[in-house]
Amino acid sequence: MSDTDNISHPYRPGGSSPRVLLRRLREVMAVEEGAQERLDKLTEAIASNMVADVCSIYLRRDDDVLELFATVGLKPAAVHKTRLAWGEGLVGFVALNAQPVSIGEAQSHPSFSFRPEVGEELLNAFLGVPIIRTGQVIGVLVVQNKVTRRYTEEEMEAAQLVATVLAEIVAAGDLLEKADTAEVDRVLHRAEQLQGSPIVDGIMIGVAALHEPPAPKHKVFAEDVAAEVQRLKAGIVRLQKSVDDMIAQNQQLSGISRDVIDVYRLFAYDKGWAKRLEEAVLSGLTCESAVEQVQAENRKRMRRATDPYIRERLHDLDDLSRRLLRSLSGKSRKDELKLPKKAILFAHSLGPAELLEFDRKKLAGIVLAEGSDTSHAAIVARSLGIPMVGRCSAAVDRVEVGDRAIVDGGSGEVHIRPDKDVIDAYKEKLALFSAAQQEYAKLRDLPCVTRDGTEIELFLNAGLALDMPHLETTGASGIGLFRTELQFLIGPQLPTSASQEELYTQVLDEAKGKPVVFRTADLGSDKAAPYMNVSRESNPAMGWRGLRMSIDREGLIRPQLRALLAAGANRELNILLPLVTIREEIIAAREIIDKEIDRRVRKKLPLPSTINVGAMVEIPSAAWRLEHIAPLVDFLSLGGNDLAQFFFAADRESDRMAGRYDPLHPGFLSFLGMAADKANRAGKPLTYCGEQAADPLMAMALMALDFLRISVSASSVGPLKKLIRALDLNDLTAWLEPRLQSSTHSLRSELQDYVTGHNLPLN
Repeated sequence: MSDTDNISHPYRPGGSSPRVLLRRLREVMAVEEGAQERLDKLTEAIASNMVADVCSIYLRRDDDVLELFATVGLKPAAVHKTRLAWGEGLVGFVALNAQPVSIGEAQSHPSFSFRPEVGEELLNAFLGVPIIRTGQVIGVLVVQNKVTRRYTEEEMEAAQLVATVLAEIVAAGDLLEKADTAEVDRVLHRAEQLQGSPIVDGIMIGVAALHEPPAPKHKVFAEDVAAEVQRLKAGIVRLQKSVDDMIAQNQQLSGISRDVIDVYRLFAYDKGWAKRLEEAVLSGLTCESAVEQVQAENRKRMRRATDPYIRERLHDLDDLSRRLLRSLSGKSRKDELKLPKKAILFAHSLGPAELLEFDRKKLAGIVLAEGSDTSHAAIVARSLGIPMVGRCSAAVDRVEVGDRAIVDGGSGEVHIRPDKDVIDAYKEKLALFSAAQQEYAKLRDLPCVTRDGTEIELFLNAGLALDMPHLETTGASGIGLFRTELQFLIGPQLPTSASQEELYTQVLDEAKGKPVVFRTADLGSDKAAPYMNVSRESNPAMGWRGLRMSIDREGLIRPQLRALLAAGANRELNILLPLVTIREEIIAAREIIDKEIDRRVRKKLPLPSTINVGAMVEIPSAAWRLEHIAPLVDFLSLGGNDLAQFFFAADRESDRMAGRYDPLHPGFLSFLGMAADKANRAGKPLTYCGEQAADPLMAMALMALDFLRISVSASSVGPLKKLIRALDLNDLTAWLEPRLQSSTHSLRSELQDYVTGHNLPLN
């Protein structure tokens, strides 16, 4: 028995299975007949297969009316005469909710609407399934019976399978008259205005590209089934070879990571999966349609599965299905990375390494179905200045390659196929955005001081050489956090010490004497390139990452330290150690730094004029015992993103957790205040580096808690500087202190009221 046979498969050949029905539908479509005749015969075939008294197909018109296009069992005169408003009756209810509905006694449902012209007085049982294409409901398939009964899960899945095929046939133009097909096409290509979560500010009008593009348009039914079976087998062989090649290139894998890739290979060779694909082709589908149908079945089981192991295995099958579709089309992953100019990338999720694979000259905006503003992909996008919107799953479902699209990273709005008025409005908004930036530019050379005389130092977060010009344009005090790991994630192999030295030298040169804090590579968790032999962990955010990895693998950190010391020769060098958890890690890291210093001394090479070593505090236990860490370093940085996720036990990469907590929670703010107090007592400079500080309300709270050095993205410097110059910090501190004892979930609304009451400028 194959591994995937452990998962229940309701569809098997023989009897009145969906495969038999698909063969019957193929036979109907193969006959040269008029559109209405085909529709009538399709409904007859579906009714016969499902032993139904009635089968009807309703299609959506351009005015959102659902029109009866074909039926068996209802009055023929009702065809093209019966029209239901969107949401009207049970058919409209199915369309409105885009979900199947099964009712034993239809007339008892509150949405039931009696239409005497159709002749359904004697009908009781009702099964309605939405016909969906690219996230849009384009019709409803209805099955009805005279008896009062509940349709089985197998019958519901069979109806959904047929609805999926109908969607493909209708969209392909093989079923309707040209005028009706054009009307469906207009429904599918309407202008869409969708709301997501703002992640990276900025506006872009561009062209849609998909991270996981769908299979190219293809025929639903095969002309030559035998030839299609051979094409499927050849595609599977190519798929298996690609997986074998991937394994051959990673022979050094060991432990859990080796087990995972071996299981993945097992699925590629799984006979049960291949058999179900072949059965689908034998029923008359093309290879592409067969893969999509089996993939849809797997996804349904995935949604039902509670066992995390089974869900993970089904994710493997999902990935293999996409690989097989690429194999059948002859396309490679490299082809999928090609972007048009001003590309707006739509993706379900995106890792930082994946983002960096794309041509940054063409990538202009990002829309994610998932994603939060503190994810690593968001950090990279912010560094690159690419507008990003997250948690907008509808957009990913409804967009097509080449669609005109607008992404507004400030409001979270996404527009697909916008009309001229919307485009003109956004062009105006772009002009206003540019004007605001010009206003902030006027503040560049003015002191960053509050109204009551407290100096606040604003630094930049960076990670690429192209970030450095922002230092000049914003007037920031320096680079508070340079994320060196991005260089490790971009290339196909570990960067050489020479290439690292070249980058760090360029960064220091362009800083023109302003301080730059280089954080040593914070790798692990979701920040690992394919060439890194990082074992899979069940909870990577709390696993082998950051400084833990560096001190265990001196071969990783020593070339980087060598490059940093060389680039910093005869000038100040600031080295920040990531994810410090205990003082012993700092001691071990400083010993490695001393080895590289001794190496340069022996070689009589110049050293930096000053070497400052700092610790990045990102976990609660380190913040709690900061007085034990502070004496071992020259400065401290607080990484708010990780610190918040550990404080709230809420994965910052999880879409479901993104709205569960607010860093403006009084308990978290009190905790930050404690850390600032400990750093001040130790006499060590403290910088807040979390992207949360880009939120002006959070920045206000931080300053009131005595964080006087803040590092943010370049786009946030101007708005924050304008706010700081209008702020009375002593008044804000006195206002905030008693509210830190509050039991409320967040102080956000109260801070907003403070801003309004004091007429403070917010971006």
